[in-house]
Parts: sequence; structure tokens; C-alpha cells
Amino acid sequence: MGIGAMIIFVGIILFTSIVSFTIIHITEELTQNSQNTAEDVRRDVANSVIITGAWVYDNYDDMLFMMEFGATGDPLTRQDVHYVLTCTEDDGDFFYRSAMLGFSNGGSAIFVWEVGTERPTTEADNVDNFEPGGRYFFTLDGGTQAAPGGDQCGPVHLDREGISANLWLHIPNGPSTHQILTLSNGREIGSQII
Repeated sequence: MGIGAMIIFVGIILFTSIVSFTIIHITEELTQNSQNTAEDVRRDVANSVIITGAWVYDNYDDMLFMMEFGATGDPLTRQDVHYVLTCTEDDGDFFYRSAMLGFSNGGSAIFVWEVGTERPTTEADNVDNFEPGGRYFFTLDGGTQAAPGGDQCGPVHLDREGISANLWLHIPNGPSTHQILTLSNGREIGSQII
């Protein structure tokens, strides 16, 4: 009977070792998953912006956009937000324009203002700070870096070439926002482009 008891005793020790190892392993996995989930949540509640509307603004190359910032995150300055407007013609010609939001770098003036307020009359009167949860209008001008007075990627160009454009908004500590711009009713002023 002594050897049988010894075998049972060793078996119990092995069993408890395996159970202990399993509990420790599961605890470590849960901890790592919690850390990953916390990082995902942090990314989700960081700065974010979405484009909620877009329209043809004039009969040449200007567009009007409405954007909304996420309810969480940090306030941003207008200079923190960068836009990139691109389009590619069917023959492969690629055009782009990029700058800080509110700066035209030539071409038409670009305006930024809070929804519910009057559009500024000069670029100097643009909104300078974006608050979390805030909604703002902004205009964009077609053209390129080299030829800011051109119509590339604006409503006239999109209509003439039968193409779409891409708009990217880049903000610090948050994901970039991409929007495809497609004319809904030709280049008629007020027509939606998303």
C-alpha cells in the first residue's frame, strides 16, 4: 500500500503543477489581451475627423466640405490639419495639391469656419482652433502644387474628364481620413460630391 500511495501523491503533485501552469498561462494571455485592447481604445479615442458632407462651391474649381471632429481627443490648431487632394486622369496623368488647412498657396482663398457661423471674408478670419466634437466648414481649391490657379481635381476637371478625386485629411495623434470625391449632378453649384 505504500507504493500505491506514493504514486497517487506524485500524480497529485504533477496534476497541481499542470493546473498551476495553465492558470498562470491564461492569466498572462488575459493581461496581454487587456493591454492590446487598451491600446486599441486609446487609438480610437485619440484625435479623429470625418468628412460629413461635400458640395460644388463655385462654377470652376472650388469645393465646400463639412468635417466633424471626434468627441474625444485633444483640441487641434488649424495648422495641425493637412489636406492632400489628388486625382488621376484616364491617360495616367496624376495631379495633387497639399497644404495646411486654410492655406491656398496660390489660387482661390481657402476659408475655414464653424458650422452655424458666417463664412469669413478673409483668410485671416479663419477659425484657428478645432475643438473635440466640433463641426466646421472648409473650402478647397482645385489646382496643383505647381499650378495652384488651375482646375485640376476640382469640379470642372472631374466633370470634363469623367473621373473622381481623393481627399485625405491628416491630423496628429489620430488616423488619416480618406474621402472619394465624385460628382453627383455634374458641376452644378450645390451638387454633392461624396
